[in-house]
Amino acid sequence: MTTTDGAPDDDCFRQRVVVFDLDDTLVAGDSFARFLKARISGNLLRAAATVLTAPAWIPAWALRRTRVAAERYLIWLASVGLDDPTYEAEARTFAAEHAGPAGGRTSAPALACVQDHLDGGDRVLVVTACAAPVAQAVCEEAGLVGVEVVASTMVRSRWRFPRRVEPVRGIAKLRALEALGVQLPVEHAYSDSHSDLPLLMAARTPHVVNPSARDLRRLREALGQGLDVLDWHQD
Repeated sequence: MTTTDGAPDDDCFRQRVVVFDLDDTLVAGDSFARFLKARISGNLLRAAATVLTAPAWIPAWALRRTRVAAERYLIWLASVGLDDPTYEAEARTFAAEHAGPAGGRTSAPALACVQDHLDGGDRVLVVTACAAPVAQAVCEEAGLVGVEVVASTMVRSRWRFPRRVEPVRGIAKLRALEALGVQLPVEHAYSDSHSDLPLLMAARTPHVVNPSARDLRRLREALGQGLDVLDWHQD
């Protein structure tokens, strides 16, 4: 195909880019929240500290402007005393239970869709607000071979609070894609939530997976009837 001036159309030679959200799209539930809960509930001291400080961190978690601070606190509480190799090992153990064959939380239709895109030669990325070690382990346990995982990053030490948390959510997903050299719009984007509206708006074909009635209404208001609604509930 050529452009109107006779020059080749670069889009014809560019690999198609397909983006999937992770949580409640490829795997059921909030992976990082479940990881933190498992780490905290498995230790009496961590659990007690969580309960005692709940009046401070629960309101902070509920507000967008203070949520990162609450995340930093819970990350520290769940991982204080662990060096990076041990933390990553804990992430792999959690992922085996969460997304492995015994967990039953992965979506077979979603994984089949990922494979169809890979078989078609598309560049497939999983872009998620989940923390990087957990997101990578979950994707590996789910058998997502050949996909790129883009996740939230944090700088942490064994005892101190994380010095920085960079959540990949909302508009930050587009910035993360652009940092990898991805040209927008992408060809397809899959998500379950209105929180991913910037990503869905940056796709030629937006897909929403098992949305709540509220999210579906808001997404249709923003994206129109061209929005593709997918029912990927497991039997």
